[in-house]
Amino acid sequence: MGGQALAWSHVLLTDSGFFDPFDLSRPLRPIVERFQQMAAKPFSQARVLFIPAAACDDESKALADILYTELLQLGFLPENITTYWLEAPLDERRALSYDVMFFTGGWCEHLLTRVKAAGFEKTIQKFVYANKIYVGVSAGSVLATPNIMGAFTEKPSPETSGLGFLRAYLDCHCDMQPGLTAKNLSLPHIMLHFHQALAVSSAGYELLEDPAARHSIDGAAPPVMGVDVFRKLPAQE
Repeated sequence: MGGQALAWSHVLLTDSGFFDPFDLSRPLRPIVERFQQMAAKPFSQARVLFIPAAACDDESKALADILYTELLQLGFLPENITTYWLEAPLDERRALSYDVMFFTGGWCEHLLTRVKAAGFEKTIQKFVYANKIYVGVSAGSVLATPNIMGAFTEKPSPETSGLGFLRAYLDCHCDMQPGLTAKNLSLPHIMLHFHQALAVSSAGYELLEDPAARHSIDGAAPPVMGVDVFRKLPAQE
């Protein structure tokens, strides 16, 4: 696309969203602050296209609900958030009227299939090249790489080709695998942890992290989702 040559700088790929998943009342400040800089307006004035299409099981749907609540905690207004499941094509002009596209976590293969079935790839690209904000969480972040299977195989297929905003391969939730090390791949292999995110632009990428939210994980007794990690706040229960 011709617009690809333009400078863009508003892709934010998070591991787990904007709050410490061990304490959902605690914002990951460096990541939130970069989000605020990208928005360049109060969150209460920004319109969000919230896309939880990767959430295709009960656990990932519960996490999508938590991420929606995180947006409210940050100051986004519910009347300015539109949920889109990629169930059908969305008019490009309407999509480009939003300030933020927010892709939740879940199953990346399912998300990619839904994006392609809805013919949404070019719309996402135009959105990013217009310097609007793409936010990914987990699967939503991996979607932005050249290939969603890039960290697992050096023989990616066209069916697994991602959006290519990040020129690297990405693993998320690497806290859960304490012995994991970076692989020697054709592109950099980035291993994100719960307290980290990547700010991505046409010029490259920058690691953002909140060291105070770094957690040491016992691989022999890993935390349980919904109990130790991503436990709902009292207001959500």
